[in-house]
Amino acid sequence: MSATQTLPAAQARVLFVHAHPDDESIMTGGTMAALAASGAHVALVTATRGEGGEVIGELRERLEGNRAELAAHREQELARALEILGVSDHAFLGDGERGGADERLPSRRFEDSGMAWGPDGHAVAPDDMVPEALCAAPVSEAAGYLVNVIRRVRPQLVITYSSGGGYGHPDHVRMHEATVAACQRLEGTADEAAALLFFDTPADAAADAFDPQAPGFELTGFAPAASIPTIAAEAPIAVAQDVDAFIGAKSLAMAAHRTQITVAGQFFALSNGIGQKVMDIECYTDAAYPGPGPAPYAPVDNVLDAVIVPVETHAYPTPAGTGTDDANAAAASGAGGAAGAASTAGTGAATAAGAGAARADTESPGRPKTSAAAIIHAILVGLLIGVLGSFQHLNATAWELGGQQIIVPWGLALALALSTAGMWHIAALYRSTSLMVLCAAVICMVSFLFTQQGLLPGADLIVAAYLRSIVWLVAPMGIAAVLAFTLPALKTPKRS
Repeated sequence: MSATQTLPAAQARVLFVHAHPDDESIMTGGTMAALAASGAHVALVTATRGEGGEVIGELRERLEGNRAELAAHREQELARALEILGVSDHAFLGDGERGGADERLPSRRFEDSGMAWGPDGHAVAPDDMVPEALCAAPVSEAAGYLVNVIRRVRPQLVITYSSGGGYGHPDHVRMHEATVAACQRLEGTADEAAALLFFDTPADAAADAFDPQAPGFELTGFAPAASIPTIAAEAPIAVAQDVDAFIGAKSLAMAAHRTQITVAGQFFALSNGIGQKVMDIECYTDAAYPGPGPAPYAPVDNVLDAVIVPVETHAYPTPAGTGTDDANAAAASGAGGAAGAASTAGTGAATAAGAGAARADTESPGRPKTSAAAIIHAILVGLLIGVLGSFQHLNATAWELGGQQIIVPWGLALALALSTAGMWHIAALYRSTSLMVLCAAVICMVSFLFTQQGLLPGADLIVAAYLRSIVWLVAPMGIAAVLAFTLPALKTPKRS
């Protein structure tokens, strides 16, 4: 007998298809990080190296207009972003065997086509693209290389742009067309992907992303959008993947593209300086269900739930004369089936347990694993604040007010503000309560060390038996406790 189930993470192979370095992080970075953390094999093919894009930052004068040098630099930025997201399988389209080249399709480079802004506020193809541009090649050529990439990766799920390319960029549109064509060529073969999803954005989510009234936007210095450039999704949303638990990794990956993106808190801007929110929910439409009705499984909050794969089941008949009724027979063929398979083949129960564990892991995504670098960062921040705060906290100013002397403990206030800012920084960056508490503990330990006489030869106590010192010794842990329950960055991610 055969049945179906959604794809367990441990068995998943997912291919993302993008046009330029930075697209993977901006549009699908959270999904890629979540899949990689859950044990799925995540692969990325990038069509171009962003040679024709604009450049921001201190390297602008040297790199802008120098296509070869800009391409090499953006290769490095992309490599760093993928390292942050936990993705190691990457190729540039047409670049050697990994990029789809073979005896019929020689190795080549597809270059950035560039873009211009159309009268409707969306991107269009420029009039002066280079001969090697992606959009100068026929769709069939790009699709041919992509067919070979799919054959190499063997993904059950392929993800790329929607037909509008997000905001109309011609290279995005071209890769949508090439991906659809490649998947169609493989239909009915052993290499056919089970599902094809398009990254898409609902109109309300696009409006929210560009809302200049969002809390914190005014602190970024970014310009508000005069109009929303995003082409809203036309098909029903099949998957709305909550990537809040991985927003730190996504933001860091975006920041790695420093010649293209400026990240400020939960907002970012491209070369136009227009601010928008880093999306914590990444939405997808299903190529098989363009509308008006939604996919039968929708809505779901994990892209793997959009992949329906066959699974073999075995029914074991009930011996005659046992008196087992139909309900018990059904139980024997279902729950007892795994035990029966284990007794006959020796592997059925282990396979079922493995699939169940993988499924549980998919349905209960955790926060990203804490890296050694993150722990070291939290400790260093705690050490710095502990030293600065200990030397600063006793500073005060005495004021005469109505004949009464009032002591203003501005040093303590400054030290506690520094502690709060440091812990807030760690919590927001890594989305980790434990790292924030570690930072607070280091601050308190450093403060305690400064209560020990003779720590600094010839010096008096730095943290003495004053009320201000007592507050300084214990307050960082109290602040950490408050932040743990109030910071949006530390809220528990939704479970499916």
